[in-house]
Amino acid sequence: MLKKLIVLSPVIYSIAGYATEYEELFYITPKLDFVNQLNSEDSSDFGIGYALDIGVPVYKFVSFENTIRYINWNSEQFNNNFLQYGALLKLNVPFTDKTNFAVSGGFLADLDIGNEARDKEVNPYVKFNVDYNINTNWAVVIGFNQSFSSDYLDQYAVSLGVKYRFHKKKLSVEPQRVRDNIFTEDKVDKVIQLVPEESKVVKSIIEEFSEPAPVTNEEAVSTLYYVLEEGDYIYRICRKFNMSLDDFLRINKDYFAGRDLDYVYPGEVVKVKNKK
Repeated sequence: MLKKLIVLSPVIYSIAGYATEYEELFYITPKLDFVNQLNSEDSSDFGIGYALDIGVPVYKFVSFENTIRYINWNSEQFNNNFLQYGALLKLNVPFTDKTNFAVSGGFLADLDIGNEARDKEVNPYVKFNVDYNINTNWAVVIGFNQSFSSDYLDQYAVSLGVKYRFHKKKLSVEPQRVRDNIFTEDKVDKVIQLVPEESKVVKSIIEEFSEPAPVTNEEAVSTLYYVLEEGDYIYRICRKFNMSLDDFLRINKDYFAGRDLDYVYPGEVVKVKNKK
């Protein structure tokens, strides 16, 4: 028995390795098969099969399934037991969220390693299963399977087992909050309501100077550029350079057109009168 399992271990390992490429990795179904022969006239001529199914999903409702079964015969016809291997293509048909029907077709081979007295056979093999899902991992499986042969492998069996599905863990990304100060329509409305009606907007003042007075050469020479610093505001700049607000707006009308005078920023460049 140990030699038989050693020979089959590479097959099991390759199946499990192939299965890791899928989101639903694979499933295993240990089960008992109550085996009989079709042509047997002895009602006590039966065997208990210890089976393990290993299935890999390949496309939607289709999977590839491998079966390893060891039959312990209670029969005078066979002097030793059977070790068998089956490979099948399986079609799954979900009935409800809890139940699933499956039909499989393939072949069943008699390995029986170490016993050369009996001829080995490879025969057609069919299976019918009904799964009852307990949860996403566990299910109870009942089924019927049969191999077709002209010799001793012409067997049928009723099976009962449990299925366990292995799933690949999916990486979940928690949604992260973005900036809280995004301007939505509601927030813009609130900001507009907070702006006082008396706010001095340059546009209304500039309209009074629709026909600006001509600038003399003396005034042009006495104008220089000033870079706003932290804490500067328009009224303070006017006092600093001995200017009226109207003078400031007249020489900076292109820059401040349509802006609120209450908001200036460090680094901005404005025109001011030279004190000299």
